[in-house]
Amino acid sequence: MAWRDQLRPASFRGVPFCVDGDDLSAGRRGQVHEYPQRDKPYVEDLGRATRQISITAYVIGPDYMAARDRLLGAIEEGGPGELVHPMYGTMQVAVVGECRVSHSKDEGGMCRFSLSFTEAGELAFPAASTNTAATTGIKARSLRQSSVLDFARLFSLRGMPDFVGDAAKADVDRGVAALRSAAGPAGGTAWTGRAQRMEAQAGTLVQDPAALAESVMDLAAGLAPADQAVSPTAFGASFPMGVPAALPALSRLAAYSPQSPAVAPSTPSRRQQATNAMAIGALFRRAALVQMAHTVAAADWPVYDDAVQVQRTVAAQIDAEASRPEVADPVFRSLSELRIAVVRDIAARAPGSSRLVTITPGAVLPAVVLAYDRYEDAERGEEIVIRNRLRHPGFVPATTLQVLT
Repeated sequence: MAWRDQLRPASFRGVPFCVDGDDLSAGRRGQVHEYPQRDKPYVEDLGRATRQISITAYVIGPDYMAARDRLLGAIEEGGPGELVHPMYGTMQVAVVGECRVSHSKDEGGMCRFSLSFTEAGELAFPAASTNTAATTGIKARSLRQSSVLDFARLFSLRGMPDFVGDAAKADVDRGVAALRSAAGPAGGTAWTGRAQRMEAQAGTLVQDPAALAESVMDLAAGLAPADQAVSPTAFGASFPMGVPAALPALSRLAAYSPQSPAVAPSTPSRRQQATNAMAIGALFRRAALVQMAHTVAAADWPVYDDAVQVQRTVAAQIDAEASRPEVADPVFRSLSELRIAVVRDIAARAPGSSRLVTITPGAVLPAVVLAYDRYEDAERGEEIVIRNRLRHPGFVPATTLQVLT
């Protein structure tokens, strides 16, 4: 197709005119920074420059005066309008400055225009947006604080016989053991050493409720770095691949129920022993929820379906803790606010992520072949194997599989 065949009839706000010539001003804005004793400057890119178009136009014919008046009316109308440029096509522009109109006795039946247009942008002002991840962190810290205060209110060994302290120490040991069991290999050597030291110091920590509560919170917080990926053997029943390693372990601890010996609340000492056991169990669960929220806030969500699954699981566990009868009002408020923050954070950051689709291979294939056929990237075969928990990467069965778009 010849270039003349691609030209379009010129018009502005639907009023046609003819074009003699045009100029387009374009480029990028930049700020030049020059420094003493430095030969080369630094140019800071400030974005694309505004496009400006100058057009030499005319209207001609027996009724050129009516055409002139219509074009003048379109030029003098306020706001941006649609310009159809013969070469650049349709664009939204605004008239800038004065328009010059000229007549000549040598050019009877014709009127010339000198037009200047600037591309029309958007009237957009800076808008505030909520940092949902930071808000989740704030609400998690609020839950930590209210949980520590609630534990210090409930837990006490003051004036109690030694067996109450021994029972409290045993309850702390059981809680740490439950956390270590939930963490498994995801905890790492350094964290396991911290847990062992806490078990050794449990007899001293129970004498100071606030210090004990902070120690449990710190132990849960150090379980695993937020960016450590889950190994195929560390999956929890409610967690897909790709979530941070701490989440499955913390999820198991968030459902912790201490296996303390049954105590009949027949005396004040026995009643306090039962209260201490209940408070220690709640402390470990809330420590897990606090760190789950921090981990969710720090994690990236490359897969939308995984993010929604984590969102539902964490929200359900917060709901389960908030529904317990022993939860005091300040802790309930902190739990409710944390749930809202977690749900909003994932909902705000996940929509642009990849989605899962279901496929069924036509035959038994190696994972690398299936990955290459779908993505033209054989290295993604391992992703298919892990996500679908396949037994052998060389034999992907011809059954329903979940893969990323």
